[in-house]
Amino acid sequence: MGISLVVLVVVLIGVIFILPNTITTSEQTPGSGQATEDTAADAEAPDDDDRPDRDSRVVAREDTEEVLGQLLSRMDTLERRAVQRWGGLRYKRAQEVYEQGDAAYLARDYAMASDKYREAIEIVDPLLGEVDDVFATTFANAQAALEVPDSVEALRLFELAVAISPSHAAANAGYQRARNLDTVLSLTDSGFAFEKNLELEAARQSFERAVEIDPEWLPAQTGLTRVQDTIRQMEFDLRMTEGLYALSDGHFEAARAAFRMAQLLKPGSPEPADGLLQVDQGIRLNRITELEQLALQQRENEQWEIVVTTYQSILEIDDNLEFAQRGLAEARQMTALYDQLDKFIEDPDRLSTPSIMQKATTMVVNITRMPEIGPRLGDKRDELARLLKRAATPLTVQLISDNVTSVSIYKVGKLGSFATHELSLRPGTYVAVGSRPGYRDVRLEFLVGPELEPKPVVIRCEEAI
Repeated sequence: MGISLVVLVVVLIGVIFILPNTITTSEQTPGSGQATEDTAADAEAPDDDDRPDRDSRVVAREDTEEVLGQLLSRMDTLERRAVQRWGGLRYKRAQEVYEQGDAAYLARDYAMASDKYREAIEIVDPLLGEVDDVFATTFANAQAALEVPDSVEALRLFELAVAISPSHAAANAGYQRARNLDTVLSLTDSGFAFEKNLELEAARQSFERAVEIDPEWLPAQTGLTRVQDTIRQMEFDLRMTEGLYALSDGHFEAARAAFRMAQLLKPGSPEPADGLLQVDQGIRLNRITELEQLALQQRENEQWEIVVTTYQSILEIDDNLEFAQRGLAEARQMTALYDQLDKFIEDPDRLSTPSIMQKATTMVVNITRMPEIGPRLGDKRDELARLLKRAATPLTVQLISDNVTSVSIYKVGKLGSFATHELSLRPGTYVAVGSRPGYRDVRLEFLVGPELEPKPVVIRCEEAI
């Protein structure tokens, strides 16, 4: 290349200083071209006889320089595509022929120089056509070395590929990967070792670092995914175990929280959903059990109206529970029984009516036949029985009149006129009516009961019309 530089300098001087002097007109004097290269070499001005030879040499030099320019353009292109690293003996031969051409040029053997330059062009032209193929082969081999992995060979080949095509994005990316390959391999190997020893967090960190450096390194990617899956599975199993233990201990809210965390770890897994379903069922069963125990306690206390409400609450949770259905029916029946008892007890005078007395008596008998009678029901039964006895025991009632008033008592009959009259009446409320021609009728309501002080019932029609 030193000779080439000299030739380039000479060509430049010739183009700038000598070539203009070779262009003459008819008015130029014979001695006007003394700055030419030939004259400079001969140190004497050319005469008219030497001018044709000089002109032919100038033309030959110009032709040679044109060929040289073509050669230099091709060689510059090749050198920018790193031909020195892959051209081998052919490029070395082209350089040798090129130097021979430079030597001939400096010796003013322009014909020989042109031949050598053209010979060099014939050598480098095929190399220009091979650049893309050489790059493709180098790039493919570099990728293969990266996958092996062979960090030294991959780095060498990617460096060459970048040298051939500096703007190729994939080649530059591969070159960076090759530079980091040893670090990535070391981190990946550490990840495998940590994983083997079940140091999963350390393994995850190693694989993550490797992937950060080279996101395309598949062993680190798969290792990271595998370790993350293992960590997630272990966490999932732990949460499921916590949830099941909490469920078995009746800690339903803690179980729900554990199952929900497991669900976040593996959204598509059926186990957490099943666990949450068991939690809901456990809460329902626990509530049903609590209400059932409450209902039993209320039954013992004979709080039948409240028992009805409790069984209704149970059936709101699950309307198919037979024990609650039976309990509700019994509670309603007992509530109706207590209501009827209370009505009889609250109005004992009604018991004197034969039909009502019969109903009340039947109720007392039915209660007595029950297998189990609570204290409250027993007390009410006894009270009703006492009231029935009261209602069935007649009391003597003395009626006083004036012998002219006709007396009748509802539900008893007509008694006629009398001064005094005694009746045996069951406890209750009675109405006596007196009538007398020419006098206003009288109506008198009176009570009969053993707890009342016996007083005569006076009934007379004394208001004349």
